[in-house]
Amino acid sequence: MVTTSKAAFRIAQAVRDRIKGCLLVAGGPLPTLYPERYARHFDMVFRGEADTSFPTFCQELFTILPSPALFARLPLTLYDGLYINRNGIHVNNPVVHHSESQIRSFPLPDRTDFDHSAYQRTWFERHGVKTTSLITTLGCPFSCDFCSKPVFGNVFRKRDLDSVFEEIRQVRFLDYDSLWIADDNFTLDTGFLKEFCLRMMGLPIRWSCQSRVTGIDKNMALLMKAAGCSKVYLGLETGTDAVLRIMKKQATVSDGANAVRVFHDAGIAVAAFFIVGYPGEDVASIEQTFRYALELPLDDVSFNVPFPLPGSRLFDRVSGLDNGKDWAVENEVTFVYKSEFDPQWLESRISQTMAAVAARRKRFARREVQPA
Repeated sequence: MVTTSKAAFRIAQAVRDRIKGCLLVAGGPLPTLYPERYARHFDMVFRGEADTSFPTFCQELFTILPSPALFARLPLTLYDGLYINRNGIHVNNPVVHHSESQIRSFPLPDRTDFDHSAYQRTWFERHGVKTTSLITTLGCPFSCDFCSKPVFGNVFRKRDLDSVFEEIRQVRFLDYDSLWIADDNFTLDTGFLKEFCLRMMGLPIRWSCQSRVTGIDKNMALLMKAAGCSKVYLGLETGTDAVLRIMKKQATVSDGANAVRVFHDAGIAVAAFFIVGYPGEDVASIEQTFRYALELPLDDVSFNVPFPLPGSRLFDRVSGLDNGKDWAVENEVTFVYKSEFDPQWLESRISQTMAAVAARRKRFARREVQPA
Protein backbone atom coordinates (compact mmCIF):
# COMPACT_ATOMS: atom_id res chain seq x y z
CA MET A 1 0.00 0.00 0.00
CA VAL A 2 3.05 2.26 0.28
CA THR A 3 2.94 2.61 -3.51
CA THR A 4 -0.65 3.95 -3.57
CA SER A 5 -0.42 6.80 -1.06
CA LYS A 6 0.40 9.61 -3.48
CA ALA A 7 -2.44 8.55 -5.79
CA ALA A 8 -4.84 8.50 -2.83
CA PHE A 9 -3.85 12.04 -1.87
CA ARG A 10 -4.33 13.27 -5.45
CA ILE A 11 -7.76 11.66 -5.66
CA ALA A 12 -8.77 13.15 -2.31
CA GLN A 13 -7.84 16.63 -3.48
CA ALA A 14 -9.60 16.17 -6.82
CA VAL A 15 -12.80 15.05 -5.08
CA ARG A 16 -12.63 17.90 -2.58
CA ASP A 17 -12.18 20.43 -5.41
CA ARG A 18 -15.20 19.15 -7.33
CA ILE A 19 -17.68 18.11 -4.64
CA LYS A 20 -18.23 20.80 -2.07
CA GLY A 21 -19.22 19.64 1.39
CA CYS A 22 -18.13 16.03 0.84
CA LEU A 23 -16.70 13.95 3.66
CA LEU A 24 -13.40 12.18 2.91
CA VAL A 25 -12.47 9.07 4.89
CA ALA A 26 -9.31 6.92 4.68
CA GLY A 27 -8.50 3.49 6.03
CA GLY A 28 -6.02 0.63 5.56
CA PRO A 29 -2.43 -0.24 6.52
CA LEU A 30 -0.66 3.10 6.07
CA PRO A 31 -3.51 5.22 7.53
CA THR A 32 -3.42 2.88 10.53
CA LEU A 33 0.31 3.42 11.01
CA TYR A 34 0.40 7.14 10.21
CA PRO A 35 -3.07 8.62 10.74
CA GLU A 36 -1.64 12.11 11.19
CA ARG A 37 -0.31 12.11 7.60
CA TYR A 38 -3.65 11.06 6.15
CA ALA A 39 -5.55 13.50 8.36
CA ARG A 40 -3.94 16.31 6.35
CA HIS A 41 -5.82 15.12 3.26
CA PHE A 42 -8.89 13.36 4.71
CA ASP A 43 -11.48 14.50 7.22
CA MET A 44 -11.12 11.32 9.24
CA VAL A 45 -9.20 8.06 9.37
CA PHE A 46 -10.55 4.69 10.48
CA ARG A 47 -7.62 2.58 11.66
CA GLY A 48 -7.27 -1.17 12.00
CA GLU A 49 -10.21 -3.51 11.63
CA ALA A 50 -13.04 -1.04 11.07
CA ASP A 51 -15.53 -3.70 9.93
CA THR A 52 -18.09 -2.65 12.52
CA SER A 53 -17.14 0.91 13.49
CA PHE A 54 -17.14 2.40 9.97
CA PRO A 55 -20.51 0.91 8.91
CA THR A 56 -22.02 2.07 12.22
CA PHE A 57 -20.66 5.55 11.62
CA CYS A 58 -22.13 5.61 8.09
CA GLN A 59 -25.53 4.40 9.25
CA GLU A 60 -25.73 6.99 11.99
CA LEU A 61 -24.38 9.75 9.76
CA PHE A 62 -27.03 9.27 7.08
CA THR A 63 -29.85 8.42 9.48
CA ILE A 64 -29.42 11.20 12.02
CA LEU A 65 -27.84 14.13 10.19
CA PRO A 66 -29.09 16.17 7.24
CA SER A 67 -25.56 16.78 5.91
CA PRO A 68 -22.21 14.91 6.15
CA ALA A 69 -20.58 18.23 7.02
CA LEU A 70 -22.26 18.02 10.43
CA PHE A 71 -20.48 14.75 11.40
CA ALA A 72 -19.02 16.39 14.54
CA ARG A 73 -22.49 16.10 16.16
CA LEU A 74 -22.13 12.29 16.26
CA PRO A 75 -20.68 10.43 19.29
CA LEU A 76 -17.21 10.34 17.73
CA THR A 77 -15.50 8.82 20.77
CA LEU A 78 -17.56 5.63 20.39
CA TYR A 79 -16.22 4.58 16.96
CA ASP A 80 -13.30 2.14 17.36
CA GLY A 81 -10.12 3.19 15.57
CA LEU A 82 -11.36 6.65 14.57
CA TYR A 83 -8.73 9.38 14.27
CA ILE A 84 -9.50 13.04 13.52
CA ASN A 85 -7.20 16.04 13.75
CA ARG A 86 -8.86 18.69 11.62
CA ASN A 87 -10.74 21.98 12.02
CA GLY A 88 -10.38 21.96 15.79
CA ILE A 89 -11.71 18.38 16.19
CA HIS A 90 -9.33 15.93 17.90
CA VAL A 91 -10.27 12.25 18.24
CA ASN A 92 -7.87 9.34 18.79
CA ASN A 93 -9.82 6.17 19.59
CA PRO A 94 -8.00 2.86 20.20
CA VAL A 95 -7.59 0.34 17.39
CA VAL A 96 -9.38 -2.98 17.93
CA HIS A 97 -8.98 -6.51 16.58
CA HIS A 98 -12.19 -8.47 16.32
CA SER A 99 -12.58 -11.80 18.06
CA GLU A 100 -13.09 -14.97 16.07
CA SER A 101 -16.73 -15.11 17.17
CA GLN A 102 -17.26 -11.54 15.92
CA ILE A 103 -15.63 -12.33 12.57
CA ARG A 104 -17.90 -15.34 12.15
CA SER A 105 -20.93 -13.11 12.53
CA PHE A 106 -19.96 -10.74 9.72
CA PRO A 107 -22.04 -10.76 6.52
CA LEU A 108 -20.45 -11.89 3.27
CA PRO A 109 -18.75 -9.35 0.97
CA ASP A 110 -21.23 -7.63 -1.34
CA ARG A 111 -20.11 -8.32 -4.91
CA THR A 112 -23.11 -6.72 -6.60
CA ASP A 113 -22.91 -3.47 -8.59
CA PHE A 114 -19.60 -4.48 -10.18
CA ASP A 115 -18.60 -5.21 -13.76
CA HIS A 116 -17.52 -8.83 -13.26
CA SER A 117 -17.40 -9.57 -16.98
CA ALA A 118 -14.70 -6.94 -17.65
CA TYR A 119 -12.69 -8.08 -14.64
CA GLN A 120 -12.96 -11.72 -15.67
CA ARG A 121 -12.06 -10.93 -19.27
CA THR A 122 -8.80 -9.31 -18.20
CA TRP A 123 -7.91 -12.26 -15.99
CA PHE A 124 -8.75 -14.77 -18.70
CA GLU A 125 -6.74 -12.95 -21.36
CA ARG A 126 -3.65 -12.93 -19.14
CA HIS A 127 -3.92 -16.21 -17.25
CA GLY A 128 -6.56 -18.40 -18.88
CA VAL A 129 -8.77 -18.41 -15.77
CA LYS A 130 -11.31 -16.09 -14.16
CA THR A 131 -10.04 -15.43 -10.65
CA THR A 132 -11.42 -13.59 -7.65
CA SER A 133 -9.94 -13.27 -4.18
CA LEU A 134 -11.14 -14.82 -0.93
CA ILE A 135 -9.98 -14.47 2.68
CA THR A 136 -10.65 -17.28 5.16
CA THR A 137 -8.35 -16.32 8.07
CA LEU A 138 -6.99 -13.10 9.59
CA GLY A 139 -3.83 -12.28 11.49
CA CYS A 140 -0.31 -13.69 11.69
CA PRO A 141 1.39 -14.98 14.87
CA PHE A 142 4.91 -14.73 13.38
CA SER A 143 7.29 -11.77 13.53
CA CYS A 144 9.33 -11.69 10.33
CA ASP A 145 11.79 -8.80 10.31
CA PHE A 146 10.55 -7.34 7.01
CA CYS A 147 6.80 -7.76 7.57
CA SER A 148 4.24 -5.15 8.60
CA LYS A 149 0.73 -6.12 9.67
CA PRO A 150 -0.93 -3.04 11.17
CA VAL A 151 -4.53 -3.97 10.31
CA PHE A 152 -4.96 -7.67 11.18
CA GLY A 153 -2.23 -7.89 13.84
CA ASN A 154 -0.65 -10.90 15.53
CA VAL A 155 -3.67 -13.01 16.50
CA PHE A 156 -4.65 -15.76 14.05
CA ARG A 157 -8.43 -16.08 13.60
CA LYS A 158 -10.55 -18.30 11.34
CA ARG A 159 -13.81 -17.67 9.60
CA ASP A 160 -16.64 -20.19 9.82
CA LEU A 161 -16.29 -22.59 6.89
CA ASP A 162 -20.05 -22.61 6.28
CA SER A 163 -19.76 -18.88 5.55
CA VAL A 164 -16.66 -19.42 3.41
CA PHE A 165 -18.41 -21.99 1.26
CA GLU A 166 -21.50 -19.85 0.88
CA GLU A 167 -19.16 -17.15 -0.45
CA ILE A 168 -17.60 -19.68 -2.83
CA ARG A 169 -21.09 -20.64 -4.02
CA GLN A 170 -21.79 -16.99 -4.76
CA VAL A 171 -18.58 -16.43 -6.73
CA ARG A 172 -19.24 -19.58 -8.74
CA PHE A 173 -22.70 -18.20 -9.56
CA LEU A 174 -20.93 -15.07 -10.85
CA ASP A 175 -18.97 -17.34 -13.26
CA TYR A 176 -15.57 -17.33 -11.57
CA ASP A 177 -13.62 -20.56 -11.99
CA SER A 178 -10.55 -19.78 -9.86
CA LEU A 179 -9.85 -18.48 -6.34
CA TRP A 180 -6.86 -16.59 -5.00
CA ILE A 181 -6.95 -17.33 -1.26
CA ALA A 182 -5.30 -14.17 0.01
CA ASP A 183 -4.70 -15.23 3.63
CA ASP A 184 -1.25 -14.60 5.11
CA ASN A 185 -1.36 -18.02 6.80
CA PHE A 186 -3.91 -20.16 5.00
CA THR A 187 -2.06 -23.44 5.72
CA LEU A 188 -1.15 -22.64 9.34
CA ASP A 189 -4.00 -24.60 10.98
CA THR A 190 -3.83 -28.00 9.29
CA GLY A 191 -7.16 -29.10 10.78
CA PHE A 192 -8.87 -26.08 9.21
CA LEU A 193 -6.99 -26.69 5.95
CA LYS A 194 -8.00 -30.36 5.85
CA GLU A 195 -11.69 -29.57 6.39
CA PHE A 196 -11.51 -26.89 3.68
CA CYS A 197 -9.98 -29.36 1.23
CA LEU A 198 -12.52 -32.09 1.98
CA ARG A 199 -15.36 -29.66 1.34
CA MET A 200 -13.73 -28.45 -1.90
CA MET A 201 -13.66 -31.97 -3.33
CA GLY A 202 -15.64 -32.17 -6.55
CA LEU A 203 -16.23 -28.43 -6.93
CA PRO A 204 -15.33 -27.22 -10.44
CA ILE A 205 -13.08 -24.41 -9.22
CA ARG A 206 -9.31 -24.15 -8.94
CA TRP A 207 -7.48 -22.26 -6.23
CA SER A 208 -4.05 -21.01 -5.23
CA CYS A 209 -2.68 -19.78 -1.91
CA GLN A 210 0.35 -18.75 0.09
CA SER A 211 1.88 -21.23 2.52
CA ARG A 212 4.58 -21.37 5.14
CA VAL A 213 7.32 -23.86 4.44
CA THR A 214 6.64 -25.79 7.65
CA GLY A 215 3.71 -27.99 8.62
CA ILE A 216 2.73 -29.50 5.26
CA ASP A 217 3.55 -33.16 4.61
CA LYS A 218 3.07 -35.38 1.56
CA ASN A 219 -0.47 -36.46 2.48
CA MET A 220 -1.67 -32.89 3.04
CA ALA A 221 -0.15 -31.73 -0.24
CA LEU A 222 -1.87 -34.58 -2.09
CA LEU A 223 -5.16 -33.66 -0.42
CA MET A 224 -4.73 -30.03 -1.49
CA LYS A 225 -4.09 -31.15 -5.06
CA ALA A 226 -7.17 -33.38 -5.07
CA ALA A 227 -9.20 -30.46 -3.73
CA GLY A 228 -8.28 -28.24 -6.67
CA CYS A 229 -5.11 -26.47 -5.49
CA SER A 230 -3.16 -25.52 -8.62
CA LYS A 231 -0.38 -23.32 -7.23
CA VAL A 232 1.28 -22.45 -3.92
CA TYR A 233 3.43 -19.40 -3.19
CA LEU A 234 6.27 -19.81 -0.69
CA GLY A 235 8.39 -17.13 0.96
CA LEU A 236 11.74 -18.90 0.77
CA GLU A 237 13.51 -15.50 1.02
CA THR A 238 17.15 -16.66 1.07
CA GLY A 239 19.47 -19.63 0.58
CA THR A 240 21.27 -19.44 3.93
CA ASP A 241 20.13 -20.24 7.44
CA ALA A 242 22.14 -17.31 8.82
CA VAL A 243 20.12 -14.77 6.83
CA LEU A 244 16.86 -16.57 7.68
CA ARG A 245 17.76 -16.02 11.34
CA ILE A 246 18.36 -12.31 10.67
CA MET A 247 14.93 -12.21 8.99
CA LYS A 248 13.41 -14.05 11.99
CA LYS A 249 11.63 -16.48 9.66
CA GLN A 250 11.48 -19.37 12.18
CA ALA A 251 12.31 -21.80 9.36
CA THR A 252 15.41 -23.27 7.73
CA VAL A 253 16.70 -23.62 4.18
CA SER A 254 16.04 -27.34 4.50
CA ASP A 255 12.41 -26.62 5.46
CA GLY A 256 12.02 -24.54 2.32
CA ALA A 257 13.54 -27.13 0.01
CA ASN A 258 11.39 -29.86 1.54
CA ALA A 259 8.20 -27.78 1.11
CA VAL A 260 8.99 -27.11 -2.54
CA ARG A 261 9.52 -30.80 -3.25
CA VAL A 262 6.45 -31.91 -1.32
CA PHE A 263 4.18 -29.59 -3.30
CA HIS A 264 5.99 -30.28 -6.59
CA ASP A 265 5.72 -34.06 -6.13
CA ALA A 266 2.00 -33.66 -5.42
CA GLY A 267 1.56 -31.98 -8.82
CA ILE A 268 1.06 -28.45 -7.45
CA ALA A 269 2.92 -25.60 -9.17
CA VAL A 270 5.30 -23.80 -6.82
CA ALA A 271 6.27 -20.12 -6.87
CA ALA A 272 8.92 -18.69 -4.56
CA PHE A 273 9.75 -15.21 -3.30
CA PHE A 274 13.37 -14.28 -2.56
CA ILE A 275 14.95 -11.16 -1.03
CA VAL A 276 18.57 -10.36 -1.91
CA GLY A 277 20.76 -7.63 -0.48
CA TYR A 278 19.34 -7.93 3.03
CA PRO A 279 21.04 -5.86 5.76
CA GLY A 280 23.49 -8.19 7.50
CA GLU A 281 24.13 -10.58 4.61
CA ASP A 282 27.08 -10.61 2.21
CA VAL A 283 27.79 -11.30 -1.45
CA ALA A 284 28.46 -14.98 -0.73
CA SER A 285 25.00 -15.47 0.80
CA ILE A 286 23.39 -13.65 -2.14
CA GLU A 287 25.15 -15.98 -4.58
CA GLN A 288 24.03 -18.96 -2.49
CA THR A 289 20.43 -17.71 -2.77
CA PHE A 290 20.72 -17.65 -6.57
CA ARG A 291 22.14 -21.20 -6.58
CA TYR A 292 19.41 -22.37 -4.19
CA ALA A 293 16.69 -21.01 -6.47
CA LEU A 294 18.20 -22.80 -9.47
CA GLU A 295 18.45 -26.12 -7.62
CA LEU A 296 14.76 -26.29 -6.77
CA PRO A 297 11.88 -27.42 -9.04
CA LEU A 298 10.19 -24.02 -9.07
CA ASP A 299 7.60 -22.90 -11.60
CA ASP A 300 7.91 -19.18 -10.85
CA VAL A 301 10.59 -17.15 -9.09
CA SER A 302 10.63 -13.55 -7.86
CA PHE A 303 13.71 -11.69 -6.61
CA ASN A 304 13.43 -8.35 -4.83
CA VAL A 305 15.65 -6.13 -2.74
CA PRO A 306 14.52 -5.39 0.82
CA PHE A 307 11.58 -3.00 1.04
CA PRO A 308 11.44 -1.54 4.57
CA LEU A 309 7.69 -1.39 5.09
CA PRO A 310 6.55 1.11 7.71
CA GLY A 311 5.67 -0.82 10.85
CA SER A 312 8.30 -3.52 10.27
CA ARG A 313 11.42 -4.09 12.36
CA LEU A 314 13.46 -3.64 9.19
CA PHE A 315 12.04 -0.13 8.78
CA ASP A 316 13.15 0.76 12.29
CA ARG A 317 16.73 -0.42 11.90
CA VAL A 318 17.86 0.66 8.42
CA SER A 319 19.58 4.00 8.01
CA GLY A 320 19.31 6.69 5.39
CA LEU A 321 15.64 6.20 4.54
CA ASP A 322 14.74 8.47 1.65
CA ASN A 323 11.02 9.22 1.50
CA GLY A 324 11.63 11.28 -1.64
CA LYS A 325 13.09 8.32 -3.48
CA ASP A 326 11.18 5.78 -5.55
CA TRP A 327 8.60 4.56 -3.03
CA ALA A 328 6.04 4.56 -5.86
CA VAL A 329 7.67 1.62 -7.67
CA GLU A 330 7.60 -1.96 -6.44
CA ASN A 331 9.30 -5.14 -7.69
CA GLU A 332 12.34 -3.27 -9.00
CA VAL A 333 15.94 -3.17 -7.80
CA THR A 334 15.56 0.19 -6.12
CA PHE A 335 16.80 0.79 -2.59
CA VAL A 336 14.90 3.42 -0.61
CA TYR A 337 17.52 3.44 2.15
CA LYS A 338 21.31 3.47 2.39
CA SER A 339 22.42 -0.02 1.31
CA GLU A 340 25.90 -1.55 1.22
CA PHE A 341 25.06 -3.38 -2.01
CA ASP A 342 25.40 -2.04 -5.55
CA PRO A 343 21.90 -2.05 -7.12
CA GLN A 344 23.34 -2.32 -10.64
CA TRP A 345 25.28 -5.44 -9.72
CA LEU A 346 22.21 -6.93 -8.05
CA GLU A 347 20.03 -6.13 -11.04
CA SER A 348 22.54 -7.80 -13.34
CA ARG A 349 22.78 -10.95 -11.21
CA ILE A 350 18.99 -11.14 -10.86
CA SER A 351 18.62 -10.86 -14.65
CA GLN A 352 21.22 -13.60 -15.20
CA THR A 353 19.54 -15.88 -12.68
CA MET A 354 16.08 -15.29 -14.13
CA ALA A 355 17.45 -16.17 -17.58
CA ALA A 356 18.88 -19.38 -16.14
CA VAL A 357 15.53 -20.16 -14.52
CA ALA A 358 13.75 -19.66 -17.86
CA ALA A 359 16.27 -21.86 -19.70
CA ARG A 360 15.87 -24.58 -17.07
CA ARG A 361 12.10 -24.42 -17.43
CA LYS A 362 12.37 -24.83 -21.21
CA ARG A 363 14.59 -27.89 -20.84
CA PHE A 364 12.10 -29.56 -18.53
CA ALA A 365 9.22 -28.64 -20.86
CA ARG A 366 11.01 -30.31 -23.79
CA ARG A 367 11.54 -33.47 -21.73
CA GLU A 368 7.85 -33.61 -20.83
CA VAL A 369 6.66 -33.51 -24.45
CA GLN A 370 9.06 -36.19 -25.70
CA PRO A 371 7.37 -39.57 -26.36
CA ALA A 372 8.13 -42.40 -24.00
